Amino acid sequence: MTDADDFRALSELLTGEQGLEPTLAEAYRTRLAAAFPADLPHLLDAYRAAATAAVPATALHATLDGDPALARAARETMAIWFTAQFTRPNGSQDPPDTPAHYRAGLVWQVIRAHPLSAAPVPGGYGYWSQHP
Repeated sequence: MTDADDFRALSELLTGEQGLEPTLAEAYRTRLAAAFPADLPHLLDAYRAAATAAVPATALHATLDGDPALARAARETMAIWFTAQFTRPNGSQDPPDTPAHYRAGLVWQVIRAHPLSAAPVPGGYGYWSQHP
């Protein structure tokens, strides 16, 4: 498996969502790798080790409990999938890099709502200003 495949599988384990989009996964992996150049490879190694366990989620959780840096990288991995943004190690925000990534955030599926400013009606943004 490649880092891209493993990142996607790790992301599916962390988020509980299956079938995450590969192109989006690669974009997110690239962004996280730039912010966490040492921790993301170690997180992928931890995932690879946990994936061979009887219960991968439990094994990964145990590893993350023992390593705050890996736990942070895992939290930011979940954050990017749900919101298309994450917090860099210096505390600054890495915002969604495209409107499409913002709209693809898993949070919208979880709360069963459309992304703010991206209504699923003709006209999209600003639809509320038009009389029916």
